[in-house]
Amino acid sequence: MNNSNPEFRAAWSVVPTVAHAEAQIRKLEERRKALGDVSTPEQARRKVFDEATAAVRDGAEFPADIGKRAADAYRDALEAESEALGLNEALTSMRYHLNYLRVSGGAETALEALGKRLAEFLDEVKKPAAELSGARSAEEAIAVGGKAPDAWRLLTSMLGTLRNIREAQLDILRPLGDGRRLQQLREKGHFEAAGITPDGVPEDIMRAMTSGHYDVPYLVYLSTLPNVWVPTSFEDMEAEDVVDCGAPDDSVIDYTPRERIIPKPREPVRHGHERAPDITLK
Repeated sequence: MNNSNPEFRAAWSVVPTVAHAEAQIRKLEERRKALGDVSTPEQARRKVFDEATAAVRDGAEFPADIGKRAADAYRDALEAESEALGLNEALTSMRYHLNYLRVSGGAETALEALGKRLAEFLDEVKKPAAELSGARSAEEAIAVGGKAPDAWRLLTSMLGTLRNIREAQLDILRPLGDGRRLQQLREKGHFEAAGITPDGVPEDIMRAMTSGHYDVPYLVYLSTLPNVWVPTSFEDMEAEDVVDCGAPDDSVIDYTPRERIIPKPREPVRHGHERAPDITLK
């Protein structure tokens, strides 16, 4: 996974095996980029032949050492091609290995780091949030005046960080369980905070919480909650979605066989015009 999200990369950087694999991949990518486009040995040898033939057409002598020139070009190209192939193989293998590391272990550590990052970020939100003086739109912030307009602009710019943190959370959790179930849990608000009770959350806030479409009022609201979190596993989110099925039915069921009485068939109804069929033999 080539993830450019800085919050995703920062969260995984605290896992030593992942950090090492990522560093090695970057080195390999730099070497491959520096190598540039590589000709095949046959292409390099053909180029020597073509250049010599073109020179002959222009009046020059055909090179006496054409064999050596072609062989040297072939050998140099073979070395470069082999280096490129080796680097490509190493990159492919390391990328698969990196994905394996992210699903086989370390995800909990990365998610814990992301949770700390979220807490620190929301602490940064509190000061400009207080300077809004209750404004819930850019127009209201302008009307309030003072520090409110600048605070609104700052909080608007901070929405991108919140999105990156939540997207990093999603990308780390997704390989650990059912993606469809993860989306269901997110749409119930379990992705954002623990102990969610929809009845106690304003409608517009709940809409942002369950859709992931964040705005400044939601960011401000989030900074006031004590239960904002980044779950450290798929199971943590599932535990938030426990359904109360009520008390179990402890009644005893009697499985003793019972006799079933089959009613006698009804007698046919006579209407007076019935007659016996004529079966006289002729």
